[in-house]
Amino acid sequence: MASETVKIYVKDQDSIPITGVLIRVFDSSGSVYNSQNYTTLVSGRAVADLTLLGGSPINYTIRMSKVGVAFDGNEGDASKTPQLISVYSPPEDAPNGTNNFEVIGQTFTLPVATNPRLCRASGFFKDAGGRCLPGLDITFINQFRPAIVDGYGVMGAKLDLRTDEGGYVTLDLYRGAEYHVLVQGIEAAGVDYTGAIIFERDIVVPNRSSVSLLDLLFPIVKEITWSPDTISMAVGDFVDVIPTVLTTDFRTLSGTALQDVLYTIDDESIASVSPLEDKLVILGISSGITNLLVTRIDQSIVVIPSTDIISQSFIITVI
Repeated sequence: MASETVKIYVKDQDSIPITGVLIRVFDSSGSVYNSQNYTTLVSGRAVADLTLLGGSPINYTIRMSKVGVAFDGNEGDASKTPQLISVYSPPEDAPNGTNNFEVIGQTFTLPVATNPRLCRASGFFKDAGGRCLPGLDITFINQFRPAIVDGYGVMGAKLDLRTDEGGYVTLDLYRGAEYHVLVQGIEAAGVDYTGAIIFERDIVVPNRSSVSLLDLLFPIVKEITWSPDTISMAVGDFVDVIPTVLTTDFRTLSGTALQDVLYTIDDESIASVSPLEDKLVILGISSGITNLLVTRIDQSIVVIPSTDIISQSFIITVI
């Protein structure tokens, strides 16, 4: 027996790589834990590298899990996704000549509203131990914006929902409407937390047929677009740059969104930035090339795996 590098590739039903999948390795019986790793994007494919003993061959059970992805029809439940792999040493003895394996996961597709005036919000919840969270109460309080749709009055103060046994919930909301949302506790470990408010949010429903409920409740800055998209300027010149700041709940924030993002210059000896409410003013200081960088100010919402802001840097050339 010898240690061999084993690669597990994971993609969805449309051959799109799935990163952040936890792959756990057990013995062939599935009872003795061996090792684990997460898939990351390498050369356009999502792969997890593992080191396992090979033989003629040695069999292992692998279990996969990621929220919102089903393996063998089981939504994100690693205990119900066993697959058998055979690791050879040397790898050339394997039927395909390698110790590489491919797994296909069924990604969750957001359900869409059938009424063009509505947006269907849906999502899964888990507890602090990673288990599906049933019985979580969520209340949407109508702020009466809009008040009239297609000649009908939008009445009713609130909508009460509860997650099902899989921790899943879905509902239709008016596009463009504003709601105050209360997420309430559940009865757990013999202590009744029912009715205790865990958190509350004010949300604005996007003009879309579907949206992730988690993005509505926990929006973060997602993308920046620039006008112009790059600049070349002389030393001593001032140039105005207008950013457009987009969030994961599909809102466009007002102006330069100074309460949500921080603008800095990578090399302050080349250029400086003065953020105003409606624009950024760039000053050329010395010849060279540098970047205007954007970071999120609010770090209270932690998303795993973390993602950078799309187009979070902007090239400045000073001549």
